Formats: sequence, C-alpha cells, structure tokens
Amino acid sequence: MKLLKGWKLKLFAGLALASIGGDIHAQKPGSLDPSMLGRGPQIGPASYRIPGPPPGMAENAGMYGDPSMSGAPTMGMGVDPNMPQVPCGPDGMPYGQEGYGEQCDGPCDRFGRSPLALAGALRGRLAGWRGKLRPYGEGGIATQRWFDVSADVIYLARTNSSELNFNTTSLGAGSNNFVLGTGSVPLDTLKAGLAVQGNIQVGPGSNLEVGYFGLNKWNNDTSASSTTPSLFSFLSDFGTLPANGFDDSDRSFVHTLAYSSTLNNGEINFRRRWSEPSGFFQGSALMGVRYLDIDEQAKFTARGAFDNTQLNNSLRFLDYTTNTQNSLVGFQIGGDLWYNVIPGVKVGIEAKTGIYNNRAHQNTAIFANSLPNTVTEEVLANRAAYITQFAPQAFYRLNHSWAVRGSYQFMYIDNLALATGNFNALPPNDLGINRGRVPKINTDSDVIYQGFTAGAEYTW
Repeated sequence: MKLLKGWKLKLFAGLALASIGGDIHAQKPGSLDPSMLGRGPQIGPASYRIPGPPPGMAENAGMYGDPSMSGAPTMGMGVDPNMPQVPCGPDGMPYGQEGYGEQCDGPCDRFGRSPLALAGALRGRLAGWRGKLRPYGEGGIATQRWFDVSADVIYLARTNSSELNFNTTSLGAGSNNFVLGTGSVPLDTLKAGLAVQGNIQVGPGSNLEVGYFGLNKWNNDTSASSTTPSLFSFLSDFGTLPANGFDDSDRSFVHTLAYSSTLNNGEINFRRRWSEPSGFFQGSALMGVRYLDIDEQAKFTARGAFDNTQLNNSLRFLDYTTNTQNSLVGFQIGGDLWYNVIPGVKVGIEAKTGIYNNRAHQNTAIFANSLPNTVTEEVLANRAAYITQFAPQAFYRLNHSWAVRGSYQFMYIDNLALATGNFNALPPNDLGINRGRVPKINTDSDVIYQGFTAGAEYTW
C-alpha cells in the first residue's frame, strides 16, 4: 500500500509540472541550475530569470548581447518600454553628457562637435546654477525679520549746504574775479566706511540692538596760481583793506585750500516687531539713543615772493587752519516696514528721526611770516540739532545662517559747525591793523550724506 501511495504522488506531481511545459528537476530550495531549464518558459524566483528577446526579434538582438555573437542569448540589461528614451549621439552617449559629438554626423563645427548637444549641456548646467541660487525659503512667506549680527561696507558722499560758498582768493586787488573758494573743494565723492550691528532678543518680538557706522573720511584740495604776485585773500577784503593787502596773505603767487571731514555714528535702540495676519507685511517701531560725531578741518595757505624786509630774506607766507568738532547726543524714534516678496526675499524701508544736543567746538590757528607767534582762537557752543535718516533696503537669504543685503542711505543733519563755514574774514590784530576781530563759531550749517551699503547678516 505504501509503495502504491508513493507512486501516485510522484505521478500527480509530474503531470502538474508537465502541464506548464517545464522539466522536472530535483534541487535544493533557493537554488537553480540554469542549464536544466532548457529554452522553454522558466520557473523559479524572478531574480533568476534571464530576459529573452521580445517576440519577433532575433535572439542575438544587440540590446541583449553582443550582435556579433550568434546562438543562445547572453545575459544583459533590458530596456523598460515605459521609461522615456534619451536621444544619443553617434558615439552612443546621450546628448549633454561627456563625450558628445566625437563622431558627429549632423551639423557640426570644425572640431566635430554637435551644437544641439552643446546647447543641451549648457541648459543643464544653467538649470543647476538656478537651483543653487534659489533663496532659502524655510519658514515660508511669513518668516519673521531677524538676524543676530551684521556687517556692511557703507559708501557715502557728503554735500554741504549752499550758503557755504565762501570765497578765499581773487585774481587782482578789488577785481571781484574770485578764483578760489570753499565751493572749489566739494566732498561729494563716495568714500567707504564700515557698519556693524548686533541684536539681543529681550522678549517676544522685542530686541535690543547696538549699531555703529563710520570711518568714512573725505579729503579734497585745490590751488590757484599766478605768474605774477597778484593773488589777494579774504583777510584784506581782497586787497582793499588795507590797500594792496598784507605782505603775508596777499600779492601771492599761490593760494591753496584743503578740506577734510570724518564721520562716526553709534546707536542703542529698543525695537518692537509686528506682523499682519497673512505675514506678507511686517514691521517694527524703535526708540533709542544716538551719538554722532563729525570732525572737520579747512586750511588756507598763501605763498608769495621773498621778503627783503626780513633779516633772513624769507618767503612770505600765511597758514590759516580752522578745526570743528560736532558731538551730537540725543533721543530718536523710528521704525521699518518690510514686504515678503517670496520666501527668503524681502524688500523694505527704514526711517529714523530725532533731536540732539550738539556740543560744537571751533579752534583756529594762524601762522604767518610777519607774526611773532601763532594766533590761536577757541570757541565752544551748545545747540539743538536734528537728524533724519531713511533707507530703502533689500534682503536675500542664502541658507539658514547667512543672508546678503543692500540699501540706499540718505541722512540729513541740521545745525552743525562746519570748518568751511567758520573762516573769519577779519584779520588778526597782530598783522598790524585792528578791525575788531572777535573769535566766533557758526552752527547754522547743514549737511547731507547719501550713498549705499552692501553686506551680510548671520543668524545662529
């Protein structure tokens, strides 16, 4: 009985395998001998199946083996008909990849390169660059405006008020032919400085910020010359008081005027930020204290011929130097408004204004060939001054920590003592004529600074 049952089981198993056209072969589980499968349909795990050519194609099709070979198909990778096909060049490489066009059979340049393949490569490279330059948009369109520290290069030009066109030299006595004055030494060129700022969060939406900008320094000088001693100065009312001027400052060959100015600014502000519900617009209000310092120097010099009345027969000369220092300390208010263009890109504007006490200091030194000692004068005054500043800005975030920014800066300051506005037209009494010269200081000048900044912000 046992033999009969075993024979029946073997018979039924053989019929089942034969019904699907396969050969019966005993093997261990998980193993497969391809030589036993023959050329019919194959049974076994998918990982062991050898792809064959689609119906109607020769067994030695090139994509399944070497077309130079004949006989049984070789193992190889098949092509998924559902995958998009990339056009290839004559060298078998896809256009846009290394090796394109070595055997170009279309319109080619003299090196055998395909223009179409080159254009494809450039498009791919540009697409990669565009992805790298895309702003960092984590947080979405309503990301709060914030940074921990920033540093900028600040370029500013300086413009004096129009009333400071003070004439210093005329060609000829009493001629009104003015050839040199403070308008000849403008400081309206851009000069570079440094701006830094640090923020400390002190509450929800609130922060304390400490900032500095400055180190900008402007210099300009010019001169007037004559082949004859015919230059006259403001000290003699251009050669009229006294007649024919002074020996030291008039009847000169060369007059020179030099002007310099420096700017430094420091601030401590408390800022409270806000955002409208959708987050497209954000802004802040601030209040704080500000210190601004403007130091200037204006120097007028005259050089004449040898003076035979002197024991050493020395050159006739005069040096007139005026220095002013403006130290402004006061309270300011302001704020900013930002629009979120896309995640990682913002544009906005900031404005600040305040009233300050200007501790203005003026000192003058006059040294001349006929003077036994240097004439010095010093005057100090306190005056209310005003500062108004606004700055359109743009912000572009590179990654979580770094962002770049730029701005246009405009700052107006009123009630200053500028060096070119503090020349005293009356001569010192030591020159021999007493016309009632009294030391004084002029704090009625104003100045405008404008330019641009470029820098970076860091957030940790």
